[in-house]
Amino acid sequence: MLGLAVTAAAGAAQAADSGTVSRMWMAEVTPAQDQAFREGMKTYVQCLHQHGFKQTVWAWSAATGDVGRYAFEVDAKTWAGLDITDPADKDCDPVFNASVMPHTATWTSWVTERMPKLSHMAKDSKGVPALAYVYSVRIKPGQGPALMEALEKYADAARDSKWPGQWFVRQNSGGGHGASDFTLIWPNASWAEIGADSNPTLKAMMEKSYGKEQAAAIRQQFMDAIAEQWDGVWRASKELSYFPAG
Repeated sequence: MLGLAVTAAAGAAQAADSGTVSRMWMAEVTPAQDQAFREGMKTYVQCLHQHGFKQTVWAWSAATGDVGRYAFEVDAKTWAGLDITDPADKDCDPVFNASVMPHTATWTSWVTERMPKLSHMAKDSKGVPALAYVYSVRIKPGQGPALMEALEKYADAARDSKWPGQWFVRQNSGGGHGASDFTLIWPNASWAEIGADSNPTLKAMMEKSYGKEQAAAIRQQFMDAIAEQWDGVWRASKELSYFPAG
């Protein structure tokens, strides 16, 4: 993991044909309703298949923290894509309202945009990881550019040195009061991978690329931009995800 506050974050290692903009949905489900919720989502996904829904939907369940949470990412590809209503969505709304909604406590939604220049992912990263470590930050007013500048320096050094660790960054909008502004996401195959340090460590990689003094300054720039931070591990749920045919 990133051996500093830039640890990991959640989401999906997107397929090569995915876009940069997604609509996110977060559901909170009580333990007593969990099984019914999952069965309802399976029924809804089946409806999307039957009606040929065109957008990919990645599903995740919280493995740490409040484990009654589910996250769903709908690949809109672009901001303009958010304006498009798929006919299948309308056709399956009654199924969703009948099979899923009665089993949820709350829903929260926001828009997230992937930031390739701030990320370091292998070119062949097309699959969805089993686990994702999600590091979320809310930034201080006016500190977005400073945080992004620091992250870009991390990403540049990782690419130039072919560092084996991987992460990607997302900028979030519209989540409401107290929501995160950025998430850093580390895809992982296992818990053992989450707990293992990269070789060399991020700190060693940065010091080799920039020198100890400048590397420390970059880390401090990143930390100084943050007002609040939190993290968690999420597990991919293939059975609740939807992938268009073809």
